[in-house]
Amino acid sequence: MADDNAYARAISSASLTKLGVGEVVEADSGAAALLHLMSEPFDLVLMDWYMPDVSGAGVMTVLRDPRFGAAATTPVILMTAYASRDNVMRARQLGVNEVLVKPFTTDQLGTALGRVLGEASRAAGNDSVYV
Repeated sequence: MADDNAYARAISSASLTKLGVGEVVEADSGAAALLHLMSEPFDLVLMDWYMPDVSGAGVMTVLRDPRFGAAATTPVILMTAYASRDNVMRARQLGVNEVLVKPFTTDQLGTALGRVLGEASRAAGNDSVYV
């Protein structure tokens, strides 16, 4: 999970834990998130759109590049307090799978996780649904 706001990371991490997510790796910037994604596989990315060093758009541009390898298909849930039509449209064009408007509840996060992981599971030919 990538967010430059420590409080937002803590709340999101607690929500993910409540939803049964086993391990949550936190990144305090888009650049840190990319370093994590380059070093190990992840089932999901939950990230903020506006970060000071590398924005969510920047992360998505790198992540969805086929040269990024297997991580290029990692499902992404975008968290943002700025869900304007333009931001959501740009996020979708860059490959974001789901958009959550801040502040969101644990239930809303769970619903988004179910949709995104269900889509990833179906795309892989697996009928399992998570969450």
